[in-house]
Amino acid sequence: MSKKTLFGVDYTDKEWIKIILYLFVGGTAALVEWAFFYGFNQGMGMEYMLATAAAFCLATLYHYFLGNILVFTSGARYEKGKELSLVFAVSIMGLAFNLILMYIFVGMMLLQPMFAKVLASCIVVIWNYLARKKWIF
Repeated sequence: MSKKTLFGVDYTDKEWIKIILYLFVGGTAALVEWAFFYGFNQGMGMEYMLATAAAFCLATLYHYFLGNILVFTSGARYEKGKELSLVFAVSIMGLAFNLILMYIFVGMMLLQPMFAKVLASCIVVIWNYLARKKWIF
């Protein structure tokens, strides 16, 4: 396992630090996702489901790279190719959950799209962490 350090502190075996860093990575990824969603949906007039998918994909790339730097050890459990395919599988499920929640919140409950996006993200983050922790890293 490769050593994880931040500001000279080794946190390789400190799960509570990794959870805090995961929340940081996830929080900033959420901000990235919400900004892209807003830009696509409000700025460009893109339909909310398409804006959801596009923003989610861009935020997932951001999350993958920053998560590997700060939280998870890439290649620790699987070779890089398999790891990346597992990340995509988990992400596709996360995207499906996002789209279903957006349809429920906007299409059925008639919530405002940006509010619905924030609400859906807060729910899907739980799936993302547990799936990545259990099956990938």
